Amino acid sequence: MKRISYFSYIIFAILFQSIGGISGKFAAITTSDATLFAIIANGFYIVSLACLFFQALVWQQALMHYPLSFAYPFMSLVNFVILLSSAVLFGEGVTITNIVGLCLISIGITMLSRERGRSKIHGDVRS
Repeated sequence: MKRISYFSYIIFAILFQSIGGISGKFAAITTSDATLFAIIANGFYIVSLACLFFQALVWQQALMHYPLSFAYPFMSLVNFVILLSSAVLFGEGVTITNIVGLCLISIGITMLSRERGRSKIHGDVRS
């Protein structure tokens, strides 16, 4: 049961980073002028900063329980969430090259991390 709750830190890190990036895009397209006040007063910008703050907190919790070589490959899922969101929310194009590139990057990161982290995937680094 503890492993599931510890793994939720990784899931929340992915979600917070994804929402932060999406909110940043919304902030960029809803800001009429590029003055400092207009940017700071934009609600999407504030949501983006808050999400990135919470992502940092839960990521640190994840790293307390898992080796970086195990946890970090999951962060490549952010790229898939952002790609899908960019198409659905903003009407941006998704090409086969985007999909193949993301798959290759994810496979490469996973292969490297499995090699390095094979011996320390216990769910609690401190034990």
